[in-house]
Amino acid sequence: MKMHNKMGIAIASFMVVSMLAGFGGSVNTVAAKASAPSNGTAVKVKSGEYIIPDNKKSLASNKAYLALDLHIKNNGPKISLMTSDIKLKDKSGSRIKSVQIYGSGDDFSTMGYEKLVKRDSTSGYVVFPVTKDKKYTLEVAPMASGTNKMVTTKVKINTKKYQDHTQDSQKAVTSYVDNVFLNKQDNSSYDKVLTNKLEDEQVSYRNVARDFLETRAFNNTIADEAAANMVKQIQDMNNKKGSVKYAIKSATPTTAEITVTPTLVKLSELSSVISETQRHVDETQNANGEMSYSEVNRAVKESLVQKFPEVLEKMPMREADGQDIKLIKDGKKWTVDTSESAYSFESLQKAFSGSFN
Repeated sequence: MKMHNKMGIAIASFMVVSMLAGFGGSVNTVAAKASAPSNGTAVKVKSGEYIIPDNKKSLASNKAYLALDLHIKNNGPKISLMTSDIKLKDKSGSRIKSVQIYGSGDDFSTMGYEKLVKRDSTSGYVVFPVTKDKKYTLEVAPMASGTNKMVTTKVKINTKKYQDHTQDSQKAVTSYVDNVFLNKQDNSSYDKVLTNKLEDEQVSYRNVARDFLETRAFNNTIADEAAANMVKQIQDMNNKKGSVKYAIKSATPTTAEITVTPTLVKLSELSSVISETQRHVDETQNANGEMSYSEVNRAVKESLVQKFPEVLEKMPMREADGQDIKLIKDGKKWTVDTSESAYSFESLQKAFSGSFN
C-alpha cells in the first residue's frame, strides 16, 4: 500500500512538472526567460527614480518622468539598439516612447545608439512619461543585423516601487542660501545635504560683499572689523525684509538646476545717501572749509559705517533676476557649482551682497 502511495505521488509530481513545462515553467522561470532570452537581449533594471527633465513638457499631477537605469546584454547575433527600440506597454496595449535627454560631462543623459555583437553589453538610462502607481511592461526589441527579425525582451515594471527624490536638490540649495548668504547657521542640516565646505563658502561670500562695498558702494577701503560688521548687517536686513523663491528647472539622479529668485536690499541707491552725508559733513564739521578733500571723505565714510543699519533701512528691497544654480550629485550629497565658469552663481552671490541690476 505504501509503495502504491509513493508511486502515486511520483506520478502526480511528474504530471505537475509536465504541465509547468508545457506552460513554459514556473512564473519565475517565465519571467527570467522573458528578461534574458538565450537568443536575444538580456535586460536588467539596475535602478530607477523619478526625475524632472529640462525643457520637457509638464505632465498631469498623477504623471511623472521615470528614469530607468538598464543593463542590456546581447545573447544573440549582432544587433543595432536605439532608444526607439525600448518602449513601455500598459495593460491596454498602448506603448509609450522614451524621452531623449542629452548631457555632457557630469550631466545626466539617456542611452544612445549602440551596436552589440554577441556577449557585448551596455548600460544607461531610458526615460518615460508614466502614470504613477501603474504597472507596465518594458519591451526591448532591437534589430538583428542582416535580418528583419526582432526578439522582444519583456520586463515587468511597477512604477509604485520607484522613489521621487526631485525635491532633494532644492533642499540642498536652500540650505546653501540660508547658511552662506543669510548666515542662519544651521550647520547640521548643511552638512547632511552638501559637500561644499561651509566656512570656505562663507569666506568667499564675505569677500565678494566687501569688494562691492569698497569698490562700488563707497569707492574707499574699509577696515576689517567694520567691513565684517557691514556684511553681517546686509545679511540681517535680507533676513528681516527679504525673501527667496525656488523653482526646480531640472532634477536627475546625477545633476539638478534650481532657479533662485531672491528679493533683497539693493545698495545701488547708496550714492544719494553718500551725497546727503557729505553735505551734512560740509555744513557741520567743515563749515569753515578747513578740512581737506581726503578728510571730508574719511568723515563721510566713518559716519556711514556707524549708521549703516539705519542706511540699510532706507534702501529699497528689490527682486533680483532669477539665476539657474547647478548642483552635481556626489554620493548621497549635492555640490553647488561655484566654479569660475558658473556665471549664474556669481550673479547670485553679488545680488546677496547688494549689487544687482
